[in-house]
Amino acid sequence: MIQKISVQDEAHNAFVKSHSNGDLGQLTYWGELKKINGWKWVKVNVGEDEKHITGAALLLFKKIPKLNLTFCYANRGFVVDWSDRESTKALTEAAVETAKEHNAIMVRIDPDLDEHTEGLLEAISSLGFRHKGLEKGLYAYTQPRYHAVTDLSPDLDTVFKTFQSRTRTNVRKSLKNGLVLEDAPFEKMKEFYEIMKITGDRDDFSIRGLDYFQRMYQVLSPSKDVNLFLVKLLPEVALKNLEEDLSKRNKELARLEKKEQDENTLEQKTQIQRAKDNTLALIAQMRKLMEEYPEGKYLSGAIFTLCGAKAYYLYGASSNQYRDLLPNYFMQWEMMRYAKEQGATSYDFGGISGREGELSDEAPGLWEFKKRWGTEAIGRIGEFDYVLKPFWYRLMEWALRIRKNRHHDGMGA
Repeated sequence: MIQKISVQDEAHNAFVKSHSNGDLGQLTYWGELKKINGWKWVKVNVGEDEKHITGAALLLFKKIPKLNLTFCYANRGFVVDWSDRESTKALTEAAVETAKEHNAIMVRIDPDLDEHTEGLLEAISSLGFRHKGLEKGLYAYTQPRYHAVTDLSPDLDTVFKTFQSRTRTNVRKSLKNGLVLEDAPFEKMKEFYEIMKITGDRDDFSIRGLDYFQRMYQVLSPSKDVNLFLVKLLPEVALKNLEEDLSKRNKELARLEKKEQDENTLEQKTQIQRAKDNTLALIAQMRKLMEEYPEGKYLSGAIFTLCGAKAYYLYGASSNQYRDLLPNYFMQWEMMRYAKEQGATSYDFGGISGREGELSDEAPGLWEFKKRWGTEAIGRIGEFDYVLKPFWYRLMEWALRIRKNRHHDGMGA
């Protein structure tokens, strides 16, 4: 018999990680992280017993200012087989019961499932949930409905071949530029944050506070579900590679000098000389950098997370310096390699608008970068609300519609 059951956090998290519909936002660690923004969390599970869990939900509750009411949100939940009617019914009833205990206006869910999943819309709606549509846009819902995902299930050579041609070239170049990927400790979070501030200023977006990133690392690191990756430029290594490159350029020029100086040869000489001048400029920069940063200089960083076989590129940052050394390309490829080693079968670049190529796209640059990595733009099934207090729900929806086209209000991840 499927019923509401009480399980330990470890059992809940193990179920979420092992389930194909599981998501980072449904782990109890994520609930701990969200406390920093005023959320409370409660986990709900159904099954026969703790060893036979069939459904899980991490419910986040946030108090509505000046009212004795709360907003209830299951971030990328529920985690359940939606074709299992007995489990979905039991889980919905348990979640609704818990939400009522917290005086919630409604229960909002947005499962991590493709919009084309056969029978899914009907299955969820039949339980009493209202579907909120299949709109596009970064801010149409609590979180972007569309996300960009690279399939890591094939071998790495096959994955690499799915990248755009220029991306493959840039990755190969980056591997020769004296860059290393550092799996950094907690103490280096300040280094990441300084680069993040540069990124926010350059790309004109607001960033979370240092305490949020530190807390994220603290709550996810005991379970080894988070990595702080930093890309460091080692000037000594870069200098050696550049000097080898310079030697090759000089040999190429010497070879061309012996040929007939026709238009084609002169053009080749011009191109090689231009590349040589660029190499000489970089050599001068590396020598200066060796004096200022003998141990190396951080150029980019990322917060990388895992939930079972799903890898997430959660936050990224990059310096304005030495961008021609392609540290971001190096970082993405190395993180994909790491994800594959950890058993990940997907690499999630995060949200996109779903309006790629349209004038209404709020952030066209997001897809421009993410599409280079063999990604697929996937539309999730969207949000569903189980309404508990109709009057307050209508009032809240009206207020949220007013804010719809403003900056994302941060209710979700």
